[in-house]
Amino acid sequence: MTCIRKRYFNWNRILLLPLGLWPDKETKFTRFQARLFCCFVMSNIAFQFSRLFKTECGIEHAIRIICCATFFVMLMIMCICLWINMKTIKYFLDQLQYIYDELKDKNEIAIYEKYGYFGKRLTITLIVLLMCGVFTNCVMIYSPYILDVVMPKNESYTIHMMEMVTKYFIVSEKYYFLFLVHLNVTCSAELIVLIATATMLMSVFKHICGMFEIASYRIEQAMTIELLRDHNTKNEIIIYKKIIYAVDIHHKAMQFAKCFMNKIEGSFFFLIIATVLCLSFNLFGIFHIQSPLEEKEEVLLHLLAISSMLVGLFLANYTGQEITDHSNSVYVTTLLSASVSYFTFMYSMQ
Repeated sequence: MTCIRKRYFNWNRILLLPLGLWPDKETKFTRFQARLFCCFVMSNIAFQFSRLFKTECGIEHAIRIICCATFFVMLMIMCICLWINMKTIKYFLDQLQYIYDELKDKNEIAIYEKYGYFGKRLTITLIVLLMCGVFTNCVMIYSPYILDVVMPKNESYTIHMMEMVTKYFIVSEKYYFLFLVHLNVTCSAELIVLIATATMLMSVFKHICGMFEIASYRIEQAMTIELLRDHNTKNEIIIYKKIIYAVDIHHKAMQFAKCFMNKIEGSFFFLIIATVLCLSFNLFGIFHIQSPLEEKEEVLLHLLAISSMLVGLFLANYTGQEITDHSNSVYVTTLLSASVSYFTFMYSMQ
């Protein structure tokens, strides 16, 4: 028997399991992992907001800190949404397995697997891009410290990094490296959870699209010319059974999509608010910079945050639109296929 989790969601499992966020059997150890991770993330956000109460914090510093802090809040909410909905996601993964086990027609299995593999390829692609980004980020941040040891010079390679961190986050030079490491590790871990969760949800929605396509396939098989041309009781029973099977999986897909959204929409409401706030603050931060050519690093960070959020919003809306299109295609197949088939049947009876 094919295991849906191992075949299509294995990469998501690899990323989420070390953090205790993989939706499987929950134990005391996994709960401890998840709580430890959430505390680690919250400590970084709390430290950033605490900078707002420093006497040196002016308007420019406050804008920079809020832009960065809201971005981390958005990522944290995504992690919490996954944590509190673990049982729900586990239930729906079990349902996907149950639906797959019910399929007997090899063409229907091929349709289901086509969408499953598409979700898996998307997951691998985004994970590779994320790892490349994390690796590049680590090289940019930590290479100056390595160069100070390997190729020392009169002026430290890390002086620019130290000035930027102390300037933006009002951190003393004594502790800036610890803060930088904490910030970098937190951001990398949260992005890993974000990618793993987003791709897992998109893969689930891809399976729903596959269910709609299977419904269309069953309707087309019920309305084949051969069955309609040879009009007898046996063929009528076959047609009725195929239509019933088509309606059944279409109903399951509709219920699956509605139930899934009803379960997670409350949690993701806060994610949407955090995303809008983060996007607004970063846009405001760009226009507030007086000399963009002199503050290239800051402009680049704002643009990177904005572009990543816009891409995420685009993918979320595209996935929802794709489900709508697949659902509508079932009704089109019902109308067009049935009309052509009945026309052929009536023409052959003349």
